[in-house]
Amino acid sequence: MTLTDWGYPGLFIAAFLAGTPFPMNSEVVLSGLLILKFPVVPCILVATVGNWCGAIVNYFLGRLCTYEQMLKWTRANPRRLDKVRNFLTGKGLWFALGSSLPIIGNVVIISYGILRAPFWKVTGIMAIGQLLRYVIWASFTLGIWNEMQ
Repeated sequence: MTLTDWGYPGLFIAAFLAGTPFPMNSEVVLSGLLILKFPVVPCILVATVGNWCGAIVNYFLGRLCTYEQMLKWTRANPRRLDKVRNFLTGKGLWFALGSSLPIIGNVVIISYGILRAPFWKVTGIMAIGQLLRYVIWASFTLGIWNEMQ
């Protein structure tokens, strides 16, 4: 039995785990459901919400770390780190669009948590990026599948 066999709950679980540091590929489950003729829009929405919830876990994992601990562990120059923090919590909030990128996305979101970036702004931008990811993937899957038919 696979997560695809579970339908929408399986897709949510896969997308949630993919949004956390746990190694998971939610695109495989999304593609499987689309090939099984599940409706596109609900699949994209379930995947987006699941991945968004997983990424929120990353944000709060970052919140467990203090700024002082980060300075100590990374041995970063405090002035340089302050510049990074000011950028990421200002105009750099748009980097949250990349939250769905493999590995890098987890680091970005955990960093936002450590730097105490505004939760709703970060998670709102994250959601846009994740939605775009799944729309592109679904289009890709359906395009290839239709070509094979």
